[in-house]
Amino acid sequence: MKRKLALTAAVLALLLNIGCQNQSNPSQSGGKSTELSQVSTEPVTLKLYVAQGFFAQEDFEANFVEPMKKKYPHITLEMVSGKLQDMITSGDVPDILIAGLPGVPALQDLQIIEDLNPYIKKFALDLSKYEPVTIESIKKFGEKGEMVALPFRMNIPALFYNKDIFERFGVAYPKEGMTWEETIDLARKLTRNDGGVQYLGLYAGGADRFAMGLTLPYVKKQTNEAVLTTDSWAKVLNLHKMMYDIPGYVVDGKLSSNSHTVFVKDQKVAMAGYWGTDVIGEIDKLVKSGQDLHWDMVTLPTFEKGKGYAWQAETHNMFVTATSKHKDQAFQVISHVAGEEVQKIINKSGRIPVLKKTEEMKKEFGADLEFLKGKNTNAFFTLQPGIHEHTKYDLKGRSLIVEAGNDMILKGIDVNTALRNAQEKLNQYIKEQAAAQ
Repeated sequence: MKRKLALTAAVLALLLNIGCQNQSNPSQSGGKSTELSQVSTEPVTLKLYVAQGFFAQEDFEANFVEPMKKKYPHITLEMVSGKLQDMITSGDVPDILIAGLPGVPALQDLQIIEDLNPYIKKFALDLSKYEPVTIESIKKFGEKGEMVALPFRMNIPALFYNKDIFERFGVAYPKEGMTWEETIDLARKLTRNDGGVQYLGLYAGGADRFAMGLTLPYVKKQTNEAVLTTDSWAKVLNLHKMMYDIPGYVVDGKLSSNSHTVFVKDQKVAMAGYWGTDVIGEIDKLVKSGQDLHWDMVTLPTFEKGKGYAWQAETHNMFVTATSKHKDQAFQVISHVAGEEVQKIINKSGRIPVLKKTEEMKKEFGADLEFLKGKNTNAFFTLQPGIHEHTKYDLKGRSLIVEAGNDMILKGIDVNTALRNAQEKLNQYIKEQAAAQ
């Protein structure tokens, strides 16, 4: 255990921040009411671990603490942070963990995740009420049919745009259903130095972000071999280079430091293709500080017209730890957060719920946020996310793809060489990790 802990500690700290078998109808299970009556209602405090920056204290209060006071007043929740590996070493493991999908392999390596299938059956939780992509993405981690987590909110990207910059340069706003090439062509018209201010047409993250629209694998899971030297990966890196070849994106031999936060705070980036939860969160902070942004959004661009995904599925998930002494109560907490009552709260707060999207839910999305009124929030619900099969080597793969993309731009390396270098480095990394276990 200590050996595994040492191997995964650094990876885990990063991943948590990013980042089955069919169920029979549990409501027909015999003895369910008897089982539920045996769940203790004695006062209990459950520790919930959230990696720093994953969500704000106010989200924890609104989505976890307050709903539990009404539903399960005997359950008190305490949010803890810090280094999870230190908690494991000390034996003080939280009852509930919050992590994104990229963080699951590292948690599995630590062997601290409880299989939720028995609790789903015991508490008659109907998984068919959730967006299928959220459940299928989690099931991908269950090699023997385990259900390792429940989702509580989705992160779906969109193309956000600054109306003032478009109007300043007399360029028409972006449209729904654009391709990346069309969007980059639009970015060329908006990337210019005006009055001593450098404006950039588009922020879309590194090459790894573009790849999410094709849900490309970094590693073949069955053989643990890198799969980066493909035509699809070449398409991704060439597209990434196309954007950064626009004059203004590389200054003094360095890539411009544009980001989704620059889009919101500095307001010098015309368009930002990024996760909705992150951008809306930044706009919310901006508005609360007394500032404003003249903006709207459309669907995230795709590689082909009328085809593609809203990147790969990314859900924020809740895990019950195998070491918890209060697993039943922990499951009651996470299933309530994933239930209709709390999901409505999440939806109205401008965060994307995991339940199937009804027309009523779409209309009520962001209802508690004044700055979302009149915005094209349907952009979040038009494209479906794709399902990506995560491995514990993806984080390294992503960093190598970003490096490969940057080498093409800054060092003039051709795409085939860049990908071959990345593939060799990733395979070497996989071998080193295997040897160290």
